[in-house]
Amino acid sequence: MKRSAWDVYQEVLAKARELGLPGEEAEQARALLSLPQEAFTTLAKELRLKPKYLRHDLLPVAFLPQPLKEALRLGLPLRHAHRLYRLLKRGEIRLEELEGRPPEALRGLPYEEVELDPMSPVWIYPKDPRPEALSPAVARALVVLYTRPGELVVDPLAGYGTVVEAALSLGRRAWGGDIRPMGPRVEQADIKDLSRRFREEAALLFLHPPTFRSWLREEGYRESPEERYGAYVEYLQGLLEYALPALQQGGRLILAAQPRHSLSSTSQAAGRDFFLAPFERALAEVDPALKPIHHHQAVSREGRGSWHLFVAEFHGKREKAK
Repeated sequence: MKRSAWDVYQEVLAKARELGLPGEEAEQARALLSLPQEAFTTLAKELRLKPKYLRHDLLPVAFLPQPLKEALRLGLPLRHAHRLYRLLKRGEIRLEELEGRPPEALRGLPYEEVELDPMSPVWIYPKDPRPEALSPAVARALVVLYTRPGELVVDPLAGYGTVVEAALSLGRRAWGGDIRPMGPRVEQADIKDLSRRFREEAALLFLHPPTFRSWLREEGYRESPEERYGAYVEYLQGLLEYALPALQQGGRLILAAQPRHSLSSTSQAAGRDFFLAPFERALAEVDPALKPIHHHQAVSREGRGSWHLFVAEFHGKREKAK
């Protein structure tokens, strides 16, 4: 099994202690770096490392800020840790942007600052390396279109917290929760508990559920995707039902989805519909007072990713909270 960079770094620190080097890890790293060339080469050989890798990649870990060390421990590739440190020293990112973020989020920093025209029929956004992440530019366009300053934006499946950060930067109030938060502005919270936290308060309710492929993998289904697609739409409707009590009268709900782009021959023969319609039905059938009003399409600049954003507006009677 391949050793992670963090594990190898710990082996180097253990070797420094074995050699009796005093001080904290930064002092120990300086001592190792100051070894004569022959002694340093021997040390690298004992650790089963190339001398250049030990000198230029591994020992400099001792001088990284704590958020990057923690991210390395959690799996951030070493090259990204050094890249982010260079950006930090050049002032292109701030230390606060690194704190509390998981490796998946750090790999995407810094985000390319792009402003989209909210009225454009298709939004073209820059590549984002974070898995299934909504582009910050798309999040800002949605907040601008569907809220006013001071209004509350709620995202109970916030993930990295992109929508929350966009809303706060535009002068809105915002809250984000997720059972597995991946950003510093996201609380650990279950969408099932949302109605106990917010009741008819959100001007914008944003739902960014797992994609169909991720949901299939997480649920561990072994049947063909075609046999499970209906269950996925039901799953989406369940999320909507949990979240809807948080939405105020006249508030907007946005469902972010990645519909399938192609069908198998089995699905075609069965006449099944797997494109946009299931997502529109998920919105329309969960509550008659939830009326679909808009649909936006966002496509990544390199053409490999896309999001369909379905917007509905709520006007209807509420059941009294129990």
